Amino acid sequence: MFYDERIESVKGRISRNAILISFLVSVVLCGVHLANIIRNAPNNKCYWFVVLEIAICAGCAFALLLGGVRGKLQERDERTEAAQSAFYNRAARALILFVMGVFAFTLPVVLYLGRPSSFADGGFDGILYVLFFIVGIYVVYGFRRNDIYFNYSIMESDRYYKGVFKNLGKLGLLALAFLGISAISLMGVIALESPEPVRVLKICLHVVAYYVGAFLELAILYLLYSFLEKCSYNSENAISKSTILSLGITIFIYAAYAASMIFVYATAITQASAALLSSLLSTLDTYIKFALLIFLTYFGYEYQRMRKNRLLSAACITILLGETLAVLARQISGGMLYVFMPELMQEGGYVINEILAMVNVSVEDASTLADTVGLVLVIFALVKDKVIHRAHRFAIVAFGAFGGLEVFLRTQIDVLEVNIYHFIVEIIVLCYFAVLVACTAKRTKGME
Repeated sequence: MFYDERIESVKGRISRNAILISFLVSVVLCGVHLANIIRNAPNNKCYWFVVLEIAICAGCAFALLLGGVRGKLQERDERTEAAQSAFYNRAARALILFVMGVFAFTLPVVLYLGRPSSFADGGFDGILYVLFFIVGIYVVYGFRRNDIYFNYSIMESDRYYKGVFKNLGKLGLLALAFLGISAISLMGVIALESPEPVRVLKICLHVVAYYVGAFLELAILYLLYSFLEKCSYNSENAISKSTILSLGITIFIYAAYAASMIFVYATAITQASAALLSSLLSTLDTYIKFALLIFLTYFGYEYQRMRKNRLLSAACITILLGETLAVLARQISGGMLYVFMPELMQEGGYVINEILAMVNVSVEDASTLADTVGLVLVIFALVKDKVIHRAHRFAIVAFGAFGGLEVFLRTQIDVLEVNIYHFIVEIIVLCYFAVLVACTAKRTKGME
């Protein structure tokens, strides 16, 4: 592992790039949503729904500008580079606190106002999911590429997991602090608007549920990631057992999510109710995919330590880019429709919702195609290295048949029924992937 100075230097470079990525993504989303509001907004209250994106743009721009000015005014040497890295590390932490503070203050306001029809493309908090996914994947990749650990300061400690739970305690205190900010904001809304008590209670429950859900999801991901780091650091095998176990945990959580969604689709409720319930569960889908991509990053990194394989790298990158671009496209698609096709507003919400549904299905299909191509490349790469038997190539035919059948079914029956088939196939593919990784680990044991 690197010396602390080297680790901080690498972290500073990763922090700077993460800030830059956040700025570029937020500028795109903010531009689309502002154009949407300017063209279609019924009143000025809709601008509350882009306050968070404006705050992210402004905060990132200020950090990058200040960091650039500091770099120009100082002579380049080891000491100033270390100071610059430390600045970007502090700036990244400050930005996270600032953005979450703005979010906490704005959340009760937008819940009171209600989501406008022109924000059917993702809503107020969509930017957080996009940045969490894109920036999170980049940070995990950056750390693995440079062979450093997120918990490096406690990695060699005998009380490693005590330190991990201490960090979780800090995360819980931050959640409580942001909840306090939301409470103050809600009191301001009550003082200015005097909403009905029932509505205030609903907003309170929504805010509390939001923070509890976010804390639990982040805590599970952090525990999984910390477990991966520790076991990978101590592992003597090419593919550590923790990597395989993390995939198993991800599949188990996804199977529970898929079972819940199948229950929603199969229960005799209206399509609107199914859409509402599925939207409540959709955030879990994002975190599951994030966990899966963390596993993929670790698997690719650990395999490359044993032997270089460009085809495997291409496979991992295909899946990573496919999932990441899908998350970004889902947030942009609706806003673009409202900006460039405002005449749809005159046709009523039904037409718009139908088009948005078609766009989301197309994005989901493109993401599934990228995952399939990536998995096919993984199989070819491992067969090429003679790590697994050639018989695994026949899985390609099966995946092609599954995909072709799904495309056919989407033209014949209701989309909700096809989604049930989609979830079942996804579980089958993930289980096969787990077997594939287990076979790879067994064949590469002791080959480092």
